[in-house]
Amino acid sequence: MYWRWLWLCIKMIYQLLCCSVSMIFFCFNVFWLFCNLAIPWCTLSLVVVCVASKFVKLQRSPNEKRLLSLLSAPDDWPSYWPIANRAAGYDAPENSKAAIKKCLTRGYRNVLLDAGLTSCGEIVIANPSRLAVAQQPLSELQKLNITEQHPMGSHFEAESVTTLRQLSDYVEAEATSATLFLRLHDNSARMLDQLQKFMAANEAFTQRTIVISRSPLAIYQLRKLRPEIICGLWHETYLSLAILKSSTLITSIYGAIFRNIIAPVIGISVVFLSKEEFNLHIADLWRNVGVRPIVYMVNSPNEKRYFQKTMKIQYLTDSLRSEPHLLMKA
Repeated sequence: MYWRWLWLCIKMIYQLLCCSVSMIFFCFNVFWLFCNLAIPWCTLSLVVVCVASKFVKLQRSPNEKRLLSLLSAPDDWPSYWPIANRAAGYDAPENSKAAIKKCLTRGYRNVLLDAGLTSCGEIVIANPSRLAVAQQPLSELQKLNITEQHPMGSHFEAESVTTLRQLSDYVEAEATSATLFLRLHDNSARMLDQLQKFMAANEAFTQRTIVISRSPLAIYQLRKLRPEIICGLWHETYLSLAILKSSTLITSIYGAIFRNIIAPVIGISVVFLSKEEFNLHIADLWRNVGVRPIVYMVNSPNEKRYFQKTMKIQYLTDSLRSEPHLLMKA
């Protein structure tokens, strides 16, 4: 009886060793197959994509001088560096005419505004994270007083949500020096159709506006319809897993796809990058493909001084009160 159990144990150990060896050989064969077939095919596929992208790419900007005039020249320091996010939404009610006016009064002309589409198909200037733009018609949105949502709202006159048409009329009459960055929060076909029709009928507004979107496909579709529109990409961090971020190879490939394939194909002129993932090397890589980098969100005076003096990069900020030159005067 004892010998029988001993024999069974030896037999099981032997079978376990055989299975382990077989598994090791199987893994080795799979790895060999991947190295000899998959990697060359991946390389070939990447080459095909790069070649194909040359045939479908759109012209970046038909007028580089117009882009430079929109962003303003470094000679306009200090107003050159900051771009007021939501018209400096910390200093005045965000996305409001009062906020735009305050920016211009201070001497800052670069203003970024949010754009959404209402349920009735009207483009409005509003932050969808605060107002349920897509679920409400324009008539309901315009009943709201957007100044009430700001901590200093009592210092401003009551103001309702502005439509794209009203913004265009206001800029034409009161803010002729403003450069508008219109950030699309709705990238649907309906939104793009409404926007391109509006910009086709309002040449003056188109000449002073840079359209920003996080969707490369939306930018491509818009510029395919209207190549004269200057567009920018809002680049967000999609590599959320720490193991992916820690891999230099993966992050390099990911960045190269955006810079060397997507950016030339859709024809963007500017790109908004997170300050956490920005350095001089990345700035040079974007400039090498003809795209101007802009950093977000930069709010502290020390950070602003760093991006002005060291990086020499324009930045997006929520407040113009913390500009270094203003604090130095104070």
